[in-house]
Amino acid sequence: MMRKISNFPYFQNLKHRGAAMILALASLLLLLLIPTHPLGGENGRGIAEMDDTDAATIKIYSFVSRRGGFDKGLAWSIADVILEESQKHSLDPLLVLAVIEVESRFRPRAVSAQGARGLMQIRPFVATALAGAADIENWTGKESLDNPILNIRLGVLYLSQLKQNFKDLKLALTAYNLGPTEVRSRLGEREPIPFGYARRVLSIHRIYQSQDSRAQKIPSAKGETQAFNL
Repeated sequence: MMRKISNFPYFQNLKHRGAAMILALASLLLLLLIPTHPLGGENGRGIAEMDDTDAATIKIYSFVSRRGGFDKGLAWSIADVILEESQKHSLDPLLVLAVIEVESRFRPRAVSAQGARGLMQIRPFVATALAGAADIENWTGKESLDNPILNIRLGVLYLSQLKQNFKDLKLALTAYNLGPTEVRSRLGEREPIPFGYARRVLSIHRIYQSQDSRAQKIPSAKGETQAFNL
């Protein structure tokens, strides 16, 4: 009786080898799809050692990498500085991302008609005062605002100061857009406050929150914890 070809040991080995090759190719593809991050480097921590801050950085990176045309290294650096400065100044990092979206659509060299520059669209005279207050040594003038890392540091500091001064997030966002002098003048004269800009930022903030609604506890710079939706 003639045996089926597939029953011969040679062909059975071919079948096993084919399955093994498919599994190896699938594993390689999965590795290529995982973005490179310092956590996986020689000096970094492995996934098993990843803490809440690492997880938050990865989530912020996912927003930055989708919205901006940055290379991976710069996207990770931007994610790191957004989280670090947000923690330092008690702001939601997703709110910072929403401001960047409205201000520049993640274009680091954007310049407005009023001369505001960079990701968070800061005017040079404001940036000069902020750089002095923050003791930023590498400030060299308005061109420094084209540096995404420095721009974010100054922008988050500015928004934090406005929030502290006005005691209200919508007023702080409006002051970020119109300038604090204009907002104070309108408040003093009891004139209506145009909240259109603030509503746009907060609307995008809610969208970002809805994209990943799991609350993460992020350690603050003072060792406390704050619940941010990332």
